[in-house]
Amino acid sequence: VAASPKIANTLSIEEASEGCIMKQGRISQTALKVANSLVSLSAVDDWAQRLPAGLVEMSERLLVASGSPGYGPRLMELSKGPWMIRAWRFQDLMIPGQFEGFGHRKIYMQQQVEAAIEKGAQQVLIIGAGFDTLCLRLAPQLSHVQFIEVDHPATSAAKANGIERVGKPENMIQIAADLGERQLSKVLSEDGRWDTSVSSVLVAEGLLQYLTDEEVQGLFVEAAACTSPGSRIVFTHANPGYSKWVTFLTGLIAEQWKSSVASEDLPEYVEGTGWAIISDVDNDSEHGVERYAVAERR
Repeated sequence: VAASPKIANTLSIEEASEGCIMKQGRISQTALKVANSLVSLSAVDDWAQRLPAGLVEMSERLLVASGSPGYGPRLMELSKGPWMIRAWRFQDLMIPGQFEGFGHRKIYMQQQVEAAIEKGAQQVLIIGAGFDTLCLRLAPQLSHVQFIEVDHPATSAAKANGIERVGKPENMIQIAADLGERQLSKVLSEDGRWDTSVSSVLVAEGLLQYLTDEEVQGLFVEAAACTSPGSRIVFTHANPGYSKWVTFLTGLIAEQWKSSVASEDLPEYVEGTGWAIISDVDNDSEHGVERYAVAERR
């Protein structure tokens, strides 16, 4: 594995939380938005049946229980109404496919995590978890697997408030850490509950496009430093050619996207980081402006 380059501000000085660069001390608004979008999506066509079991219900409960301003029972009710769905569809005109893309993303992430566990993974690590509910939902079913989330302190604290109310599984751990200031491997080492010797699966969902190419590769090197051979990392990445609207809008609500890579170029992109791509080329336009992939630790 190549030596880890200096990646101060790897996730920016303000942490990237499930695809959002957030201001220090502030709950990630994009993380809240992604969770809420899934509630809206469940009212569209057959998405309620297609989304992973329990995802929508847990997302609603977690958002309300977190006490995040504006995310109360009334918004959950309105989120399934026609006006909110139209608002999401309007956003699709500027960021093509994002609304349903969130749903496809969640399905893919869970399928790949479950596949890795079936293959022998004993740990699951979500990097920049936001208000994702995968650990909350799977941990009670898989008591032999350790589930860990690492996220910025502000978002992690808000989510912890919600988890305390909905019920925290015994085998789920939240680690509050600013990865812009501290390396992932050191955060896990200092916590002491992560085992680098066992097979693991890591998730970096909606995150990498907010990093430069060098920062992405640095994150992969860091991930390799705290995993054993055969471990996997499941991730999304921006597809080249996204519109200027995407750059403009992400600049308004968070921070501009800084990197993209074609699915067919991923093997070369991660070369030398300790990982090798094992997934097929993703040319699925239903994934919107993102593409999905899995790499295995060598």
